Amino acid sequence: MNSESIDDIPFVSSPPFSEGRDEYEAQIAELKAALEDRERQITELRRAITEIYRSTSWRLTTPVRVAGGGLVRKKRDVQLLWTKAGDTYRVAQDFLDNELSLTRLKRLFQVVLEEGFEGIKSRVGTRHRALQSVTQARAGLSAAEDQGACSITRDPSGHYMLTARATEYTYVEPQRPLDIDARIAQLAFVPFFSIIVPVYSTTPELLEAALGSVTSQWYPHWQLILVDDASPSEETRLLLNGINHPQVRVWRLARNQGIAGATNAGLEVADGDYVVFLDHGDELTVDCLYELALCIAQERPDYIYSDEDKLSELGLFTEPHFKPDWSPDTMMSTMYTCHVSCVRRDLVNAVGGLRPEFDGCQDWDLVLRITEITARISHVPKVLYHWRINPASTASDIAATPYASAASQHVRLDALARRGLSGRVEPILQVPGYFRVAYDLMGYPLISIIIPTRDNEKVLRRCIESIHDLTRYRKFEIIILDNGSVTPDAVAYLQQLGKQSGVTVIRYDAPFNFSELNNIGARAAIGELLVFLNDDTEVLQDDWLERLGGYAQLPHVGPVGAKLLYPGGEVVQHAGVLNLEGGPHHAFLNRHRDDPCYFMRNLLEYNWLAVTGACLMVERTKFDMVSGFAESLPVAYNDIDLCLRLRDAGYFGVVVQAVSLIHHESASRGMDDCDPTKAARLARDRAHMYERNPRYFQYDPFHNPNLHPNGLNFEVSA
Repeated sequence: MNSESIDDIPFVSSPPFSEGRDEYEAQIAELKAALEDRERQITELRRAITEIYRSTSWRLTTPVRVAGGGLVRKKRDVQLLWTKAGDTYRVAQDFLDNELSLTRLKRLFQVVLEEGFEGIKSRVGTRHRALQSVTQARAGLSAAEDQGACSITRDPSGHYMLTARATEYTYVEPQRPLDIDARIAQLAFVPFFSIIVPVYSTTPELLEAALGSVTSQWYPHWQLILVDDASPSEETRLLLNGINHPQVRVWRLARNQGIAGATNAGLEVADGDYVVFLDHGDELTVDCLYELALCIAQERPDYIYSDEDKLSELGLFTEPHFKPDWSPDTMMSTMYTCHVSCVRRDLVNAVGGLRPEFDGCQDWDLVLRITEITARISHVPKVLYHWRINPASTASDIAATPYASAASQHVRLDALARRGLSGRVEPILQVPGYFRVAYDLMGYPLISIIIPTRDNEKVLRRCIESIHDLTRYRKFEIIILDNGSVTPDAVAYLQQLGKQSGVTVIRYDAPFNFSELNNIGARAAIGELLVFLNDDTEVLQDDWLERLGGYAQLPHVGPVGAKLLYPGGEVVQHAGVLNLEGGPHHAFLNRHRDDPCYFMRNLLEYNWLAVTGACLMVERTKFDMVSGFAESLPVAYNDIDLCLRLRDAGYFGVVVQAVSLIHHESASRGMDDCDPTKAARLARDRAHMYERNPRYFQYDPFHNPNLHPNGLNFEVSA
């Protein structure tokens, strides 16, 4: 903090108060008169600006004002002038209210005479801001102590402030580096970007906001291509006619071609190494192209996407989407990459650009086709794009655009056919407009269900009976690992099971080692697909094996999990595992089974770093490739360790939210974290798991660093 205060400003020394009272009183009166005059000027300025904004000439001369920087910048300049005038008055008035020393008043008066009111602002501003900051900080911290929260908020005019109330999200614009030019010059590769914007009857205000977001970019190497898709709006045409910027090109279409056709027209005249897609009402952040350039220089990707948020109709930033790293199955569930989207231009041309028959989801279709031919995909975990909400846009609600909903089904059906996969696209009943992909089993594989147990006759019986009674797919075997049962009921039931066709009971009377038991079961199994299942689970639906198996057979998929529910079937116990700062934890714990949660993660099939071993399916070949479960992890985290090694082998984990089982959690052995001895062992196992997989310590590529490091519900960090 700057330590300069008003007392540090050099002035000629003043005579004692008693010797100059009349003189100082006259100075006070003169200064107050000057302040009143300035207040009158501010009032007149406000009235004049209001009249200008409302005038017909202001609206008609919009195109002229666009040239050389755009209406948005002009408005901001006028507003800044207005704000400065008001701030000057408020600073001086605050000084009068709080600083009654005539010596200081004389100093202030001398500044007014010599430098005008800007001199007051420049000299008093530092002290005023310091006092204001201290006051706000004291108030905020005091309230924060009472309420346990202190957050940054932003009002619609763009001013930031501290509040004691915990806020969900605030976008904070980054500070431009002082050495930005040197940083750009030192890049190993300096890409040139073509920003393509299809325009159709866009209101001048929204289009100018989009233009202003481009012209204010830190990164200078870009061209903006505005493709007018035969707009019938006269004010849109006038605005486009008035644009005169060396990096902006307006391309006009003789007839309306839709968003895909207009974008393709822009691609034909683009010169960039990479193409950036911008909707005509949205905005790029000031650092967008710079961050993309950094990513390109470091990783040389073919396709890049970033995090994003939305601009409400009131101009507030809201609904941030902090996304996972590349997730191919998530991409088949929802267009999660969305904005900002940046693609190597020659690759876009190689796949034939955008396809008009998919208008409404043309960008989704493009990303699916591009990522089928390249694995060089990068994610910038920063908000680089503001998606504007309006009532008729998918930013507001996908159900608001039925054509986009239909196109989203078409996009995925086409991808299934293109990839030679059999499956269907099903509606999400809880949220209209969303759909999931359900893959059919390929062939007629044998599925081996492996269940460790000990002295748990009632629990095991419920599990086995639910499998036999409900499972529609009948080509399965059950392998039970009896870890030394001694109770008469358990022994008798296991003997009974061993006589049944399709059931194998293996007795292994040794200290409990979950990993070892499952590995023994896997070696005895003859199925192509392995299901590791706790004896305290209960099947709820007849198609569970087909749905899990359809994903497990995909070449890029490793571990496949299901949604596990607490007894009663309404509350989530497991919907995917997050590898958080405090270690692995179940996401959405205790949320309702039908709650969409963060961007539909509780209802759609997303990729996850790990799934629970209470119900885990994997292809035998992939399981064997990573040598199965780690027997050095006998009790806990062995399932997480398996998933991490499968991820390192190139396979993606999936939770099939369409499959639910009841999990009578830890009915077999009790809760490990409730007993001090078990809790200590749990900590040792967690440490060992990270020793084996050090790159995943406090790192989850399917989470996001902008989210709370220990949030089970993808909470935004305060």
